[in-house]
Amino acid sequence: MSTETTRSRRPGHDLLSLLSARLTARDRWLLRMLLEHKVFTTEHVADLAFAGNRDTADHRLLVLHRLDVLTKVRPLRPGGGSAPCHWLLNTAGAEVVAAERGLTLKELGWRRDRAGAVMLSAKLGHLLGVNGFFARLATPAGQGWLAEWWPEARCAATWKKFVQPDGHGRWSTADRRLDFFLEYDNGTETLSRVVAKTEGYGRLIRATGISTPLLFYFTSARREANFRRSCSAAAVPVLTASYDETLRHPSGPIWADLHRDDRRSLVDFARPAEQQRAGAGSASSGLEPSAWTTRPTEPTGVPCRR
Repeated sequence: MSTETTRSRRPGHDLLSLLSARLTARDRWLLRMLLEHKVFTTEHVADLAFAGNRDTADHRLLVLHRLDVLTKVRPLRPGGGSAPCHWLLNTAGAEVVAAERGLTLKELGWRRDRAGAVMLSAKLGHLLGVNGFFARLATPAGQGWLAEWWPEARCAATWKKFVQPDGHGRWSTADRRLDFFLEYDNGTETLSRVVAKTEGYGRLIRATGISTPLLFYFTSARREANFRRSCSAAAVPVLTASYDETLRHPSGPIWADLHRDDRRSLVDFARPAEQQRAGAGSASSGLEPSAWTTRPTEPTGVPCRR
């Protein structure tokens, strides 16, 4: 694994002043996102912030790397060669986020060693899969947009007594929305353990009345089929899908509930927003927004991700 950085010292006021003049609103939003979601590939950043334009994303990431707010890592592949670039928050970038919030790095809860440790984690592949799912969901689509995205750590802090989903999201249209929990499966757990996760969501429903749908996303169609046969009696609202290389956007007609075999789009499972505002089982009702919802808008009023 090769890591490229230019400085490791703690930024002083002069550097923060310099960065304030060089960083755009989108840059600072990306730093906040990396604080929450730990690591992105260049493709993730392109989808999240540049409407899928890889060249534009690559150019801006290199600028941010030269400013030392990001760390660039290219892991070695087991069979030889290097993987795509991975991007982590660097000390200067964390200082920018801390300064925005009027905090020290210690108060922010960020440490350089912990930030870098994710690249050696056995769970790195899973984390990249989860972030990739949400990044693809964030690209422009004709039937809605990603209005909310919580990482695993925030979900655990909120619902750990019952469940620990890989993420929480909200898919919205002009008058409808679908709040959901995500369980991303890349085949590393036994199928029985994956099925058992639905029990925790059942306890959440019974204890709180929260009936937010649970999305299981599989990297294998065969594994999805086996899961559906094993989980047909689940007492929670479950939708399943598996990766389809011909239909990249995860909001498309790839989802099926456990009681029907036809595939539908996420918008088909959404409910009128008025029902959600009235308290109809929204998991994130009344809770503080995430970094995703702090994304800036361009002069046209369109979020910069577009």
